[in-house]
Amino acid sequence: MAPFILLFIAFLFAPLLYAFYTSLFIERFGQPIFVGFRNYVNAFQDGAFWSSVVNVIRYAILQGVIMIVLSLILALVLDTKYARWKPLFRLIYFLPYAVPGVFASIMWGFLYSKPLDPLLQALHFDPLSSAALLYSIINIATWEWAGYNMTLYSASLTGVSTDLYEAAIVDGCNEFQLAWHIKLPLLRPTILMTVILSFIGSMQLFNEPFLLSALTPISQTFTPNMDIYAMAFNLTNLPYAATLAVLLGAITIFISACVMIAARVIGRRSRERTALRMSSEEVLST
Repeated sequence: MAPFILLFIAFLFAPLLYAFYTSLFIERFGQPIFVGFRNYVNAFQDGAFWSSVVNVIRYAILQGVIMIVLSLILALVLDTKYARWKPLFRLIYFLPYAVPGVFASIMWGFLYSKPLDPLLQALHFDPLSSAALLYSIINIATWEWAGYNMTLYSASLTGVSTDLYEAAIVDGCNEFQLAWHIKLPLLRPTILMTVILSFIGSMQLFNEPFLLSALTPISQTFTPNMDIYAMAFNLTNLPYAATLAVLLGAITIFISACVMIAARVIGRRSRERTALRMSSEEVLST
């Protein structure tokens, strides 16, 4: 336990504390001046930052839903008795996760380049246009992470007793009913974990839009992390960049906690309804 606490303090708590400490100052001629929470007051009035937060939350919802549904479908299909060469297909779907994110962004940047792609020219479609850019980034992230999440769901399914499946089949369940009524409820804790991890990862979106900005004009405030990077390294305003980073971390923790609480409430109510239905059936049978 002690090594974990030391690592937690060194790599999470201490950087957060230092960022918060830095956010309480401004710099004048290279000298820090204590200003209290003035940077936070300015940040709450910073429309560009909040616009980037809304943008990345929209990205997190769209990308998270598409990726998790796709991962679940792949895992459930590969878990049926009709699937063949399961290890091979699991490896193929997992391979994009092994590709570094920077390399994946560069590769997709070339695929999205309309002058280099005759198909895009024939379709008169530009994936790097302002209207399609967000969805193009969603496609990159889904390609990278769907196989990884599919592996988590598949690992969870392998831990389920086959007796449960056999009992359901004896009761007349087909593969779809087995997946809907047995496998998906059992995957609920894993799905909740992937939803939260996906949201946290989405809030840190940086690599894809930053690298694609070499091919198409993208605002420096497209995502909060790009805004923080520009503030810290282009404008060298480290205290204000630290302020935005602290706010982004607080927003991420708050929304993740809300998702966990909502999932627990929904799960408890679902278990209560199931218990009530089972008790009613027992009363009727007697």
